[in-house]
Formats: sequence, structure tokens, C-alpha cells
Amino acid sequence: MRKIIKGLSLVIFVTLFSVIFSENYFHLYPVEYDQTQNIVKMNLESYVNSMQKPNVYIYDGGDRKKLTLYEKENGYFTFYVNLNALKGDNYSFLVSSIDKEGEYISQFFASFLEKGLFAPNIEVEITTSVVEKGYQYYLNYYPEEDLELVKVQVENTVFEDPNEFLRLLDNLEDGFHDAVFAFRNRYGILFERKVTFLKLAQLVATENVLKPKQRHEIYGYHIVQKGESLYRIAEKYNVLPGDLVNMNDLKDPSLIYPGQALKIGKVRYEESPLRLEINLTQNKMYLYFHDQLLKTYIVAVGMSDYTPPGYYRLSYKEKDPALYWYDEYIPPGSLMNGMGTRWLQLSNPQYGIHGTTKPWEIGKRISHGCIRMFNFDVEVIDFLAALGTEVYVYNGENKKES
Repeated sequence: MRKIIKGLSLVIFVTLFSVIFSENYFHLYPVEYDQTQNIVKMNLESYVNSMQKPNVYIYDGGDRKKLTLYEKENGYFTFYVNLNALKGDNYSFLVSSIDKEGEYISQFFASFLEKGLFAPNIEVEITTSVVEKGYQYYLNYYPEEDLELVKVQVENTVFEDPNEFLRLLDNLEDGFHDAVFAFRNRYGILFERKVTFLKLAQLVATENVLKPKQRHEIYGYHIVQKGESLYRIAEKYNVLPGDLVNMNDLKDPSLIYPGQALKIGKVRYEESPLRLEINLTQNKMYLYFHDQLLKTYIVAVGMSDYTPPGYYRLSYKEKDPALYWYDEYIPPGSLMNGMGTRWLQLSNPQYGIHGTTKPWEIGKRISHGCIRMFNFDVEVIDFLAALGTEVYVYNGENKKES
């Protein structure tokens, strides 16, 4: 038997393409940033003698818009980009003109301007962790790429080294503080970001940065119908309104609209760095950070047994809440609105932690089941305790106080 092997001839064709690059007729670069208006000032320099002033177009996704060009001198022009008026995150530019010979010339600047490198999109976080020798402070900012932190100012002290700023935190007094962070982006433009942080005992943190780990269990979707409220939708599916707010990233749950698709499910939280314990017997709240007591607060609790003991989590938060009392709307700030300046709903949505318009009642068993605090105290808790923070309500002996 003869084995026949048929040879295959492999012919490789290599085709060379001529890649034609357009000439550099123009030079485009940002020169200033108006942080209050969120407007970038751009300069355009022409390298050719043109018969007419160039045209400049900005591409925002699939949209193209002609920009107004202001002539300066020596071939320089200026125009402005209002970032508030744009939908995307990266913008391209087309510059075109007619040269002295009457020929059309153009240059395309692809993905030239990035919105995320300007101040309104910068997030600054200061946080604390427990280490073997005590506490360690950390400073993070996002997006970190293409950004340089130039200096930090707290009150009248300026730090060019971020580590010097972190060392200062040990010596700060308890309370709210403001820091101004100066950044330089890859375009060389300087801008500032003002950040409020809180010092409480050894803890230093920006707002709601101490978040429990969480995962979303999505069961399905619901299309909002006319007249539906988020609370009715949550009741229909036997889920918490706060979980729907969280997983759908709703800034204001009262603004859901017909036709809106909502994720339906539950949020599972793990490893809460902060914990609130409420002793009904002593009318006191204890704030813990990784099992270390930071602060003790005097609170008002429910009459008799109106406040049910148990394990809860913060499921929804609201600043300057309105009060709905037997279908009556009582606006924020009204003396008749006993909610005060903050509302922190528990995972049992009938109960929550809130401020007060009757500070003389703090320390008493007087509420219908909610936990009342002085407004300045509940504002601290709201600032520190993110959604998912553990809340333990109990009757029992007093705890060690700070």
C-alpha cells in the first residue's frame, strides 16, 4: 500500500498600503479652565496663510457642532468649549480652511479633549484604616491617570507633599474641615477641588467613603406605570425601597417616571467598617469603627416598647426630608416637621434615625419608634455612615463610653 502525500503550496501575498497622513496645518491646545462655569478656553494656531478664518467643529459622540472662533493676532485664534453642554466624555475637533492657493485644507484632532480630566469629575477620598500600631490615613483621587496633585491647603497651611498633609490629620481638632486640592492635568491646566472631611477621635474620612462591601441580587425588571411610587413598587415585590434606590442609582426616588425600567432585587451587604449600637435602656447610641468605640450620643427612643430591638442596616438616606403624616405633606424646615435635617431609614422601613425640631426631648422615651438625635449629631452620622452600615438596637447594660 502506497501512502500518497499531496503537497500544498502556501503562497503568502503581502499587500503594502500607503498610509497618507494629513499635514499639520494647525496646532490646537487648551490654555485656561473656568472652574465655576466648567468652560475650557482653547487656542488655535495656524501654520499656513489662509484666505479665510478657519472653521472649527466639535464632535460629541454622533453630534457635530460648529464653534465660534475669535481672532487674535499672529495667526492665533481662540474658542471656548462648554463642558456642561456636552453629553459624552471625549471630544474630537475638525479644523478647516482655504489656503492662499484656494485649496481646501483640514486637520482632524481625534479624542483630543477628555472631560474627566477637569475638576467637576474629580473625586477625592480621605479614609482611615486600623493597622497594628494604630491608625493609618490614606488619600486617593480619581481618575488618577494624567493628573498630578500639586498642593493641598487646609486653612492657612499649604502642603506640596501629600504625606505632610496626612501627617497633619493627627493634630486636627474634631469636627468638619475643608481642604483645597490643586491639580494639574495632562494639558498643563491647574484647577482646584474643595473637599469637606470629618475628624472624629482617630477617624478621618470624607463623606460616605466608609462603605460596606455589597452585591446586588437582581430578580428582574419593572416598568414604572403612571401613578406608581417607589414604595408601592417595593411593596409589590417584597423588597426594600432603599435597595431599589441603591441598585438603580436614584438621586431622588420621587422623580421616577412612567416607562422607566427599574431593576428589582435586594442588596446584600458585608463587612461594615462602621457600626451603630443603640441602647434603649440608656437612651444612648454608640458609634464603632472596626469594633473600637469612637463616640457616644444621647438619643430619644420610642415610648414603652415602640422601638423594636434587632439587627438592621441603613437602607436609605435623605437630607432635609419632608414629613408625610396621615397623607399630610409637611415641608422640610417646618417646625411641625419633627424629622429635623436628616432621615436615615433602617432595613425595617417603618423605623429610622433622624434629627429633631424639639431638642429638649432628646434623652427621653418619647417617639413613635424612631431614634431621634440632635441635628448636629445626626449630620455627623449621615456624613460617615454609608448605606449598609450595621445598626444594632437592644435593651441592656451600658457600654464603655468615649
